[in-house]
Amino acid sequence: MTEPDLSTTDRRLRRLFLLIVTASFVLTPIAAPDVWWQLSRGQTVLAELAVPGPILAAGNPTAEADWLGGFPFFMSWLIAGFSGLMLLKFYGTFLLLYLLMRRFEPQLQWAAFALALVTLLAANTAWQPTPRLWDCWFLFLTWIATVRWSQSPTKQNAVLVLISLVVWANLAPLCLLGIAVVAIVPWLTGIQTEPTVTRKQAGLLVASSVLALMLTPRGWFTLSDSLTQLLPGLFYARDLLATTVWQPTFAQGLTVETAGLGILTLVTVCYLIFYSTGWLESFAFLIFAVPAWLNADAVPPCAIGIALLLGRSLVAHPYPIQLLKTKDLLSPALGRLLLGLGLLLLSGKAAAGTLPGQSQRLGWGLAPELDITLLNQAIGPLEYEGTAHCMDITSAGMLCWIKADHKVRPYLTHRQALKQGRLFEELSLNAELSDGWMLQKPRMSGGWGGWWVRLKDRNCQLLLVPNGQVRTIRALFDSRWQPMSVDAAVIPYGWSGEQLSTPQIIKLLPVKEFLNRQQWTYSLPDPSGTPDCSDWWGMLTGSPNLEPALLQARTFRAMQLYTAALRVLHPLLQHYDSPEVKREFELCQKELAYQEQLDTGAPSQLRLQAYQQTSPTDAFPLAQAGPGFQGDHSPPAAVSETLARAINEYIHGDCSEAIAALTADDSESLYAKAQIQLESGDPANAASTFRQLIEQHPQDRLVVPSQNMLDALQ
Repeated sequence: MTEPDLSTTDRRLRRLFLLIVTASFVLTPIAAPDVWWQLSRGQTVLAELAVPGPILAAGNPTAEADWLGGFPFFMSWLIAGFSGLMLLKFYGTFLLLYLLMRRFEPQLQWAAFALALVTLLAANTAWQPTPRLWDCWFLFLTWIATVRWSQSPTKQNAVLVLISLVVWANLAPLCLLGIAVVAIVPWLTGIQTEPTVTRKQAGLLVASSVLALMLTPRGWFTLSDSLTQLLPGLFYARDLLATTVWQPTFAQGLTVETAGLGILTLVTVCYLIFYSTGWLESFAFLIFAVPAWLNADAVPPCAIGIALLLGRSLVAHPYPIQLLKTKDLLSPALGRLLLGLGLLLLSGKAAAGTLPGQSQRLGWGLAPELDITLLNQAIGPLEYEGTAHCMDITSAGMLCWIKADHKVRPYLTHRQALKQGRLFEELSLNAELSDGWMLQKPRMSGGWGGWWVRLKDRNCQLLLVPNGQVRTIRALFDSRWQPMSVDAAVIPYGWSGEQLSTPQIIKLLPVKEFLNRQQWTYSLPDPSGTPDCSDWWGMLTGSPNLEPALLQARTFRAMQLYTAALRVLHPLLQHYDSPEVKREFELCQKELAYQEQLDTGAPSQLRLQAYQQTSPTDAFPLAQAGPGFQGDHSPPAAVSETLARAINEYIHGDCSEAIAALTADDSESLYAKAQIQLESGDPANAASTFRQLIEQHPQDRLVVPSQNMLDALQ
């Protein structure tokens, strides 16, 4: 029997599968850290008709070549808000992958779909409204234009190549890859249908392409700027780059991007070894693969380049696809069914945000971690003049958007510092703030460190620290930099005693007291999302996005608002017992146990047992630490049955059951009961229980922390 022609069905299936997988990866809330920075750049271009970098930053940055990179995103936002940006990123991504698949589909069929799928994974970080999306698009367009010129070297086709490069240079930073495309593509096997391109013509096109890239506000420095951002390891030590977006890709561990890039690399290497007939394909592969593996920021456009090269090689050097007669093992219908199920599983995990490196879930709008509302409420009315130190690009972008009058500006972004050779200066200042290195001290390198003088020299009026950055928030706890918000996506810090900041700092003190000591409980996030972010996955499953709650708990812990942090964690432990939630609960118990040890010589049974039952190690690491106390101040060696049962309920977030189980009136049980009552939002009964402990056990070691808590509650 003659088998029916499945070509039309296969073609439709490939498009359907590509649409489904793309939607599961790309229809997620906008989470690019630099989205506010790009919107601010676009707003400045429209308002000032000038290069935005020197206007937005106060640290004398140079003009950027890709000065128009944020303008299309700002116009999309201006027309349709964040829905416009969502539409732009979805259609931009799907159209690019569709064109990539369609280019090789007539010859490769399902292999072309696999190529597009792996490219989707490898370039996952580019599917956001950032200039990296333009890098991917213009590498693809430059490749297509160069192929057309190679097959018909007319002036019109050459102009198309040059226009693509000029627009690329003014929109995105990695335009230097375009020179590699123009120089190599004409000589790849199968590109020229006949030898129509001469070396002189190719050389003239390459020279013209170099000049085209210089048609930017940066001039001939465009090339050096692009090289610095493409291969920063040539100019900076690897240790310095390890904490930035320019870290080596192989240092990231297993993520969606590294898995996709690894597959692309492995398949291309194997194919070039066994089937390639020339060295040029191998050289072209190295041009894209080396930056991709050495610089995580360069992975997306390099992945597009590798995919185009692999597709071209597969077409030019056909491989023996009939080595295995798969039809004898698997019918076409069953094969398509299994493929569909596999793609459905991949799409489901991507939509749920459970793939490594794919934290956002299926949804629409702006991720809650980038919500600017609370930061605007904190610093919007304050008329600062001077500079602000922004720990990351998110902080800088939000500040520029809120303070569009540019009276207070970020000093430098990390990308600006990278291009100017000043990256160490900015990263070392971040490290000094995180380490609490305030006063001037000599560094081992011979220079001077300490944030006090450096920030004063910059006329710094504000510090902006990302929510959840525990190390920095804890280091600033006892400094004169004090928070003006506790729950903004970026925590603003003002100088205590300064005229503008002090009222806002004082205004926050009763808020912190209320969260930590008064009758307040935390409600789980709405599964449907926020006004700016529709959580489609939450609507389908009823499970909320826990990331904002975890960030809030970390910030509370860093500010030593331990009760507030535990009030956030208890409902998470009770309903969504994830490893991240357990880890944060464990750290809270550890730090509270250490504080009790400093006060009494030993931690309470509540903290000790809660820590030991949630920690991978059984022993409390600070058992021998703390000041020396005369006498035996250790907790009882054996835990009573009721206390053990209560602690078991407590570590699972069920405070009401834990309180009900604490019927004994020994000091450990009363202390545990009072603490759990306070953490459950019942300060009145907690105070009563603390009084009971003090009255019934006046000589007990737990009287001191109980009296301290009682004083704080009154």
